[in-house]
Amino acid sequence: MNAERRDTIIKQLEQHNKTNIKSLNDDELEKLFKQTMAEWTRGFIAYNSKEKHIKNINLDEMEQDIKKEISNTENLYNVFYTLLQKYPYDSIRDIVINNISDNIIEKSLFMLEIKYREYQEILLDSIENRINFMPKEEAISFIDFIETKRDETGLLKDILSQLQDTKIALSIDRITNTKKYIISHFLPQDLESNYKRFFTSSKDKQELIARLREISNAYSKKELDDMTKEDLMDILTSIRQKEVDEKKDKEDFEKYINLFKKALYEDNNDVFNALVVQVIEDVSSECLYNLKVYLRNEDPLFENKFQAAQKEWNKFK
Repeated sequence: MNAERRDTIIKQLEQHNKTNIKSLNDDELEKLFKQTMAEWTRGFIAYNSKEKHIKNINLDEMEQDIKKEISNTENLYNVFYTLLQKYPYDSIRDIVINNISDNIIEKSLFMLEIKYREYQEILLDSIENRINFMPKEEAISFIDFIETKRDETGLLKDILSQLQDTKIALSIDRITNTKKYIISHFLPQDLESNYKRFFTSSKDKQELIARLREISNAYSKKELDDMTKEDLMDILTSIRQKEVDEKKDKEDFEKYINLFKKALYEDNNDVFNALVVQVIEDVSSECLYNLKVYLRNEDPLFENKFQAAQKEWNKFK
């Protein structure tokens, strides 16, 4: 066993959660490799047989079939595609590693990987084309689900097979459209929460999120995606109202600072007292606080005069 083949086998075993294997000699490594391959394949078959994804596979027949196919062809691309429709990718890879000559093993594994990814896309595209009867809100969530299962080609084949069954497809059609109808007509307030993925990717929601992110960094993109459009509109309205309030506070602050500076030095307290009544009724509590702090620093007597005027005003409220 040359170094390249040994490294490839070790990497494959590590993918099967085997550890402390680099110290094994070539014979021990090859024995462990074959044992691991058989165990993994049996586990795969047990799972798929239980779920009725594929028919029972005779391990010896599978190995002989794969070995025969890869040794009797000059077109591995086509052979790999045929094998992937029948057997698990990892089983094919393991047998290729153990039976292809050293000088072409890397090239062969690269070709197998390409065909595997291509086969995944074919399955995913075929499933997507089969669910066009679903409401678009349901379809996008289902597509997201099968994307997470792209490495489970047995499951994808089973899904495709069931979708090709007219009775099953009609049943799914009825269920998904009935669900959409009930939610749309009787629970419209729950429409977005039930079809979150669809609404999250909608153009109007993403535009709303973009507008929010332009004016505030209080929320992350993920946090905004998780919110409903109603929540986003409430936040946007709140931010805009805050901007309006802050603008008014600034204008009020500048306005009353100038008025109080003049009134503080008037001989007649009536002007100051009238201004106190006006400012209490006109400005926000935050603006009033800032005015008091500023003017107290300007004139130590301001606080006493303000409180006296406010006390008089309270008598007539």
